[in-house]
Amino acid sequence: MRLPALKITGILAAAGLLWGMVYRPLRMLLADWFPGSDAGIILFFVFLVISCSIVFVAARWMFRSAESLHAPYRQFFSEHPVPMWVYEWGSLRFLAVNDAAVKKYGYSQEEFASMTLHDIRDPATIPELMEDVKRTDTTISYRGIWQHRRRNGETFYVELHSRPTLFQGKQARIVMALDIDAEVRQMIEARDISSRYDLLAQVTPDYVYYYDIKQNRIARNHGPVTLFGYRDADVGDTMEWWQERVHPEDLPNVMQHFDITCTLCKDRLEARYRFRCADGHYKYVYDRGYIIYNEQRQPIRVIGVMQDVDESTRQKQEIELLSLVASHTANSVIILDARGRIEWVNEGFRIMTGYLQDEVNGKLVKEVLSGPDTDPATVLQIEDQMARASAFNIEILNYKKNGAHYWVKSDVTPVLNAHGELQQYILIQTDITERRTFMQRLQENNDTLHEIARINSHEIRKPVSSILGIMSMFDLDKNEPGLNNRLLAMLRECSTELDAMLHKIQDKLRQTNHR
Repeated sequence: MRLPALKITGILAAAGLLWGMVYRPLRMLLADWFPGSDAGIILFFVFLVISCSIVFVAARWMFRSAESLHAPYRQFFSEHPVPMWVYEWGSLRFLAVNDAAVKKYGYSQEEFASMTLHDIRDPATIPELMEDVKRTDTTISYRGIWQHRRRNGETFYVELHSRPTLFQGKQARIVMALDIDAEVRQMIEARDISSRYDLLAQVTPDYVYYYDIKQNRIARNHGPVTLFGYRDADVGDTMEWWQERVHPEDLPNVMQHFDITCTLCKDRLEARYRFRCADGHYKYVYDRGYIIYNEQRQPIRVIGVMQDVDESTRQKQEIELLSLVASHTANSVIILDARGRIEWVNEGFRIMTGYLQDEVNGKLVKEVLSGPDTDPATVLQIEDQMARASAFNIEILNYKKNGAHYWVKSDVTPVLNAHGELQQYILIQTDITERRTFMQRLQENNDTLHEIARINSHEIRKPVSSILGIMSMFDLDKNEPGLNNRLLAMLRECSTELDAMLHKIQDKLRQTNHR
């Protein structure tokens, strides 16, 4: 018999049987001892005293047995690591709490004794709590997720498990509260991240992908369609589809870089390569990925973004090529800002002028290279052309750092931004001093030849004509000796004049040869 009532009933039944067996002998014995007395009443009181004593002793024994039986359960409740409590149904007042609840919520046992469930909830959630209480069936178990509040005001999520019980004669419920705050917040954060990822994947112009390495499946946004011109039906979801479109010269290096990154268990992956578009031409892309590993440090997923950097990459290559040319050309290359002040010069500028970069930074070209014989009109013409932001070329006399002058041909090109606004000037100067000198000598020689031609056509012709005329007038018969003498004198004079002309031509030719 396990129930105390059955045990007490059994004891009383046994006592009643025993009393029934001794009742008659005891009554006869009392009648003999006390003649004239009512033996039945005496035996009744005796039986009542004995019965009460038996019930008292049995109840006390059963109570002590129950106390010893319930002690482990009380200890289990009190020392359980999970917060637990018992509250009265209806008033929601705490009847008992364990040590874990005291530690978790920050209230003492005495404080809990004067509190209700309202006191561990955010006031804003109490109406929701009362609605839930109304809906809860008091005869069944309950499970739910709620947000509780500590004594210091901090809130956290708990998973409540409760069931009905009878405690101290009152209808109550015993509750176990599991702290799931970290899990719930991670789930909220993950859901938020997922929502943001989905939104980002839709609004970003880049190619966003999610690669499941184990399943060999790639989920993508609109990138293949909007960036590379593929149709949705033509876009594959495997690694092979991507590999087939990476430029054959780039693929080995990209895959090797990926394998090395995974071997070293690095999280970040970056690569630049060419990717084939739907029309067959290749675009330069910048691929950045984040690699996720499992507990065995094996790569399982890659989340990445592929950016179209084709235009900027080709511009960079062109700039690098131009920089290489500018750095090694013998010509002087000068980059000016929008105000016409020097920002950068190449090595050819240093060789041509003798000035270093630091000596000319921020200065106007005319402040550095103009000199006494530089034509002011040419300088004004250059300023006027630059003010119009138009391309032009012009020749001008410059001066080196050591004071020597030289001629240059300047090709000036303005650089405009996408809005047509002036950003810079590129000034390329070619040393044309030798050409200018040669042209000057050629001009001087041409002038000399013109002078010789003039002498031949005009000055020499006169004495030659005179000589020819004199020769035709000679008296060959010698009838007039005086005439011939006069003619000979005139002939000598013309010959002297002709000789002077020939010496003059010889001097001109000598000057030409000496240039």
